Amino acid sequence: MLIFKSLSSSNYRYFFAGQAFSNLGNMMKQVVVGWLVYSLTGSALLLGVISFSREISAFLISIFAGVFADKYNKHKLLMVCQTVIAINALTLAVFTITDNITFNILLGLEVVFGLVSGLEMPSRHAFVNDLVKDKAYLTNAIALNSSLFNTARIVGPALAGILIPIIGEGYCLLLYAFASFCVVGLFTFIQYKPLANNSLKQNFKNAFSEGAVFAFKTKHLRFIMLFVAAITLIGMSYMVILPVFAAEIFNGDAVIFGYMTSAVGLGSLIGAFFVGTKNNILGLDKLILIGTIVFGLGLAVFSFSSILWLSLMALLATGLGRVIIFTGSNTLIQSISPEGKRGRVLSFYIMLFMGSLSLGSFLIGFVTDWIGAPLTLTIGSLGVLIMAVYYAKSLPLLRKRTYRAIKKSEFQLTLQQNPNSK
Repeated sequence: MLIFKSLSSSNYRYFFAGQAFSNLGNMMKQVVVGWLVYSLTGSALLLGVISFSREISAFLISIFAGVFADKYNKHKLLMVCQTVIAINALTLAVFTITDNITFNILLGLEVVFGLVSGLEMPSRHAFVNDLVKDKAYLTNAIALNSSLFNTARIVGPALAGILIPIIGEGYCLLLYAFASFCVVGLFTFIQYKPLANNSLKQNFKNAFSEGAVFAFKTKHLRFIMLFVAAITLIGMSYMVILPVFAAEIFNGDAVIFGYMTSAVGLGSLIGAFFVGTKNNILGLDKLILIGTIVFGLGLAVFSFSSILWLSLMALLATGLGRVIIFTGSNTLIQSISPEGKRGRVLSFYIMLFMGSLSLGSFLIGFVTDWIGAPLTLTIGSLGVLIMAVYYAKSLPLLRKRTYRAIKKSEFQLTLQQNPNSK
C-alpha cells in the first residue's frame, strides 16, 4: 500500500516501531500522571502546574537543542535521551508503587522529562530525513509518524482509563517504563552512518547564531515558520475549550467530550493517511493552503453549530486540516533546509510552535471567560481564513523560492554522498 511505502527502509521500520511504543506510552502516561496528581493533591491548579512545568522545560531547551542535532550523531543522541526517559519512567513507577511518591518528586521528574524531550525533539524530526534514503518517500514517512501520533492519542488515554482501576497508577507507569526501554532496544538495531562532513566545527554560540540567522533570514523558511506559528496562536488551541462546548452548548458530560476529541483524532488520522499517499513534495505548498481553508471552515461551523452530529463533522474537518498544515510544513522545512543546518532550523520551528500553542492556550481561556466559547472560536476561525487569503497571495513567490531551494538541497546531498562527482 502507498501509505506504508517508506517502511521499505529497514532503519525507518525500527524507528517507526520505536515511535509506536514511545507515543502510546507517552499518551497513556499523561493521563496517569494527571490522575495521580489529582489523587495526591485534589488541586486543579497543581494539575496545571505539572503540565506547565513539563511544557516550559521542553520549550526552553528546544531553543538550543538544534545545535546538538547538527553537531552530534543524531542516533547516539536519541539513544542517550531515550535511555534517560526510560530511567525517569522507571523511577516514577517505583516511587508510585511503593507509596513514596509526593507532588515535589513528581514535579521534579516531569521537569527532567520535559528537558530531555525538548532536547531530543529536533534530532528526532531531523533523523527521519536521514533514515529515508529515497527523498520521494519523506512526505510519506512524516505522515506515517503523524498517523502514529494521532492513533496513540486516541488509544493511549483509553488504555490508561481501562488500566488505572484494574492495576493502579504505579503499574501503569511500570508499563510505560517497559515501553520506554523497548524504544531503546529497537533503536539499537538502526544502522546509521552520518555523513562525514556533517558535524559542526564552531563553538556552541557561533553555531546557534549561524542557525538563527539562516532560519530567519531565509525568506521562504521564515514565511513557513511564522505562518504555522500564527495559525497555531489564532486557532490551534481550540481543544482547550472543548469541555466548555460539551457542557454548555450540548449540556453533556465526559462522554460528549470524548466524542469530540475522538472526532478530532479521527480527522487527524485521515489527514495523515491522505498526505502520506503523496509520491513527492511537489504540490505540498498548495496542499497547506487547502488544509488551512478546511481547518478555518471547520472551526467556523463548529463555533456556530448546536447540532451534535454537525459539530462532530466540523471537528473532524479541523483535525483533517491541521494535520495537513503541520505535516506539509514539516516536510517542506526538512526538504529545503541544508543537511548541516536542518536540526537548528527544526528547533526554531518547534520553538515557535510550542510557544504559540502555550500562549494561545492561555489567551483562549482568558477570552472565553470574557466573551464566551462560541464567539471566541468564531473570531479564531476568521483569523485562520484571513491567514489563508494571505498565504494564497504569497503562494506563487513561496513556490518559486521553495522549489529552487529543494533543487539546491538535493544537489548538495548528491555531492556529499558522491564527493568524486564534483
